[in-house]
Amino acid sequence: MRRLLALALLLGLAWGQGDPAPLEALLVLQEEVIEEGALRTYTGVQRYPVASEEELRALLKKLSRGPRPPRFVYGEGRWQGVEKKGLAFDEKEALAAYRQALAQGRRSFRLPVRYTPPTPSLRDLYALGVREHLATGETDFRGSSRARLHNLLLASGKLDGLLIPPGPFSFNRALGPVTKEAGYQEAFVIVGDRTEQGVGGGVCQVSTTLFRAFFFAGLPILERHAHSYQMAYYQPTGLDAAVSAPYKDLKVLNDTPGHILVQRSVVGTRLRFHLFGTKDREVRWEGPFISQRKPPLPPKEFLDPSLPLGVRKQVDFAAEGARVEWRRLVRYQDGRVREDRVVSLYRPWGAVYLVGPRREAP
Repeated sequence: MRRLLALALLLGLAWGQGDPAPLEALLVLQEEVIEEGALRTYTGVQRYPVASEEELRALLKKLSRGPRPPRFVYGEGRWQGVEKKGLAFDEKEALAAYRQALAQGRRSFRLPVRYTPPTPSLRDLYALGVREHLATGETDFRGSSRARLHNLLLASGKLDGLLIPPGPFSFNRALGPVTKEAGYQEAFVIVGDRTEQGVGGGVCQVSTTLFRAFFFAGLPILERHAHSYQMAYYQPTGLDAAVSAPYKDLKVLNDTPGHILVQRSVVGTRLRFHLFGTKDREVRWEGPFISQRKPPLPPKEFLDPSLPLGVRKQVDFAAEGARVEWRRLVRYQDGRVREDRVVSLYRPWGAVYLVGPRREAP
């Protein structure tokens, strides 16, 4: 008994004489999740101590949020689709619930909340057939200039969250114009037999990364162009895709039962595209098979008046010429089997240097 009286005395000193003990505000959240191809709903309760109406007002501001688009996250060896609904609170309703709980001597009350789902919601994606991981494509942009990095992040960001409906897909149409007005900068691009500055240098790394995801997902390739020569950014070799609107495009056919969601991630110097949809096939591939090797060409130098006198800057690296082949076997659940090959013919390439003006001899 004495211990109970001492505890009551301590609690009274902690909260002040006459001050009510804090109530628990209960926030009931219903979140939908896509797991292993199924849509599931989970209900959770979050508890927050509230000792006054001022604390309650501050809590409502803290908890209020807008909806966040659905994302697939990887953990514990599997992919899971998640979303966060928006939370909105009416201050008058919350205060009324708090006061009623105090008057009735209850220790907790439920926060009245209104949910705002994102557009599209996870349920919308599930209805469109976006249910599980199909494939991932990856490249490394290590060594890129600031302008090239800016362009590939800008372009890949425009494709993040893209929904591809059943039917033909065009990379150029999905990306839109690659111009200065669209935010792209000048970086080195391949033009004929030389490397020079051009708007949008680095966009081909975006198309290459997405092409690899399409290839590993088993989608039929309708149009794809290899680069003129092998580039260090695109290893392993033979799975690159050059684009240059309106002359070169990357086109595939979405022949899956539903839409495909494209999701970008950047980890360190690696750009990745993850594809999510309805898995109706198994894909096997092998490669690269390299033949017809040819040694690199001698290095070349090009005058760049913007460089200081006597400066020599390497902008491209030597690469051997070769024929590179990848083979793919796609086995559909309905029994169909499709075999195809991706063949790239690379010409030999020499290192390229930009040099500043030379001093004139006296």
